[in-house]
Amino acid sequence: MELILLEKIQNLGDLGDIVNVKSGYGRNYLIPQGKAMPASADAKEEVEARRRELAKLDSERREAAEAKAALLPDRLTVKRLVAEEGKLFGSVSPVDIAELLQAADIAVQRSEVSMPEGPIKTTGEHSVALILHPEVHASVLIVVEPENEVANSPEMTGAVDGESEEDGASGEQEETEDPAPDSH
Repeated sequence: MELILLEKIQNLGDLGDIVNVKSGYGRNYLIPQGKAMPASADAKEEVEARRRELAKLDSERREAAEAKAALLPDRLTVKRLVAEEGKLFGSVSPVDIAELLQAADIAVQRSEVSMPEGPIKTTGEHSVALILHPEVHASVLIVVEPENEVANSPEMTGAVDGESEEDGASGEQEETEDPAPDSH
């Protein structure tokens, strides 16, 4: 399927380029997103006439992406439940990173977060690339910290013992309930 690109698309082409793509990619993604239009004689003339306008729109998008990149924090900290070996229960996905940035008043879409190795599944520091525009790339350091650090420490067992001493009445109830099942 021949298409005329209405904006620069990474690994495909620049504004006004005529490219051959698979029909599903063109029909289901490029055309509905307004990134391309079918290549016909009329369309070629229209793109040539609108080329300056489209180039201006593209430069405005690039400037907005550069401004957004300047606002990005160097580090983001995420707290997640962790198993003993530093593996996460769940993961940190592009959706989570986009939500964290939106909470910091930086409008980043999930599609702009690039994680080619997949979601983060271990604690520590991980670098994540953000593709804000085909010409504007940024990187953010994601620090994944354990949320349940206290649960693995010996202090937690002392707190559990302390709670059972404070709640003496509930401890007595448990003792009265325990002998009943043993007597059967």
